[in-house]
Amino acid sequence: GALLAAGLFHVKASGESKAAGCSHPIEQEVPMKTILAATDLSARSDRAVLRAAHLARDTGAALHIIHVIDEDLPGAMLLAQTTEVEATLSAMVAENPALADLSPSLDVEAGHLDSLLPKLMRERDIDLLVVGSHRRRGLADVFGAPTLSRLLRSVDVPVLVAVGRPEGTYEAVTIGWDFSPAGEAAAKAVQDFAPSAAMTLIHAWQDPVAGTPYGFETGGTIPPEALDRLRSKLQRAAMEMVQDGTPPATDVIIGPAGHVLRRYAAEHGADLLAMGRHARTGLARILLGSTAEDVALNAPCDVLIAPPL
Repeated sequence: GALLAAGLFHVKASGESKAAGCSHPIEQEVPMKTILAATDLSARSDRAVLRAAHLARDTGAALHIIHVIDEDLPGAMLLAQTTEVEATLSAMVAENPALADLSPSLDVEAGHLDSLLPKLMRERDIDLLVVGSHRRRGLADVFGAPTLSRLLRSVDVPVLVAVGRPEGTYEAVTIGWDFSPAGEAAAKAVQDFAPSAAMTLIHAWQDPVAGTPYGFETGGTIPPEALDRLRSKLQRAAMEMVQDGTPPATDVIIGPAGHVLRRYAAEHGADLLAMGRHARTGLARILLGSTAEDVALNAPCDVLIAPPL
């Protein structure tokens, strides 16, 4: 099943990243107000709610849980279902100490998820949306790729796709870095709610005239001078992310961005993959597709998708 959570953080965070035997302290004011968790009440819809509970516990944020009912139901059925869902939500919280300790507020709303959530987020000043689903079926089946795509395009805040079991704070984060404002937004969001995570910046390079999606997986090359320039530029970006200590690790990998990031995260045991989303429209979107949506639907771990700053 699918469920969603949105969060806002107001906490002074400080931590050390222990990537590759190094550390870099981060100390900053992290905005926080409310975590909004929306659930469809399915048996497998607990991962994002639990991730929201972890975030609420760690940051002191208030937790708000919402269930959305189809507004097209007949009036009597809508009223009966609302009453039933209110009772189910109350029982769910009472039976789970991690939720009960947070004393979350509960709400049932009528509407359509992909249009209602952006509206609620604007009204409640939410600045992080978390979406979760059962891993084996995936968001494409449970949440619906069109619905996820519309959400990614309609919200102007980072979207966290909760895939793994929320057993603690994030420890190893892979950040897709393309030198864009959206990539910077993704890195900042990671620093906000996972300040102690070990971070690695990955730049995926692909020849713009490559004739096949995986052309560089089968022998494509980049001139050594260009590769050196990219590596130096990436290392400078990593240095600029920290004021003291050692910056995140970096790497330049040849291949399509979505494929490179998913494979790197899987091979290096990342529990979060973060990247920026670009506002492509029209023909550019048809021809180039959406790397962010591809990663969100197919990554082996949690995914953070950030809009441009």
